[in-house]
Amino acid sequence: MSGMSLKIWFIATRPWSFVMTFVSVSLAAVLALKYDSFNAPLYLLTLAGLILFHAATNMLNDYYDVKNTVDRVGAPTARYRPHPLLTGTIGGRDFLIVTVMLYGLVILIVSYFTLIRGPLILLLTALGLFASVFYTASPVAFKYKALGEPVVFLVWGPLMVSGSYYTITGIFSIEAMLASIPIGILVLLVLLANNIRDIEYDRLVVKATIAILLGAKRSLTLYAALLAVTYASTIVLVILHVFSVYSLAALFTVPIAAGLVRRFSVKVPDTADPETARLALLFGLLLLAGELISISLGFWGA
Repeated sequence: MSGMSLKIWFIATRPWSFVMTFVSVSLAAVLALKYDSFNAPLYLLTLAGLILFHAATNMLNDYYDVKNTVDRVGAPTARYRPHPLLTGTIGGRDFLIVTVMLYGLVILIVSYFTLIRGPLILLLTALGLFASVFYTASPVAFKYKALGEPVVFLVWGPLMVSGSYYTITGIFSIEAMLASIPIGILVLLVLLANNIRDIEYDRLVVKATIAILLGAKRSLTLYAALLAVTYASTIVLVILHVFSVYSLAALFTVPIAAGLVRRFSVKVPDTADPETARLALLFGLLLLAGELISISLGFWGA
């Protein structure tokens, strides 16, 4: 492929969304480091595998959105981001072939992890594959039945964080599942912001989203409430000693979150989801930094 075509294929994976996967997997890695079970090569391979999984999921979702005419010329998504499949820059057959190839690479990595960690890896992968494929594929199509947000929470929260922790350490951890809650909620909120912004268009082409069922006003109330739960759950996790007190650095993002709620209450901007994603990334980075500071202080104080 030429350099230009490689760039187009890269854009087709929606790489800007990979930061969510980076935060979830890195949270698992930091927890492993905290409990003296960190393995750098396994962390990097887990991160690579889940980014490939994320890329394949993004492409398959775009494929079915176009096939089901949810994404069409004039759709909001065509204005907010590049969409090579919708514009015809990439043909549907080639798009699907590359998507399957990405899933194939994921399965190769999973095969290695199964050899060293056992059959639980297969179960975790099967759950992820089911959510990935049937997010938009029939007959389940979670996205079109107001189940997109819960699925996103479960995948980028408990499944990805606890699954990554198990892959890195070989240990299943309830603490990792609990630690995933704030990050999972924030990733959910990225999708909710997207759906609130697109509510009028989605009413024409999608059976249901949470935003459609609740309406714009109540959806914004839910958005604000879940942001509050994100910060409250972080404080609770510090009290429970799942996080160290230094993870409260993530609370420095509260003014940003409050600003989003105020602005969205007046008018939901075209940038609602990327702005929410930036909040999620900053929150995640501060949380990770706080935990790393705690680990460093413990190391030097030993």
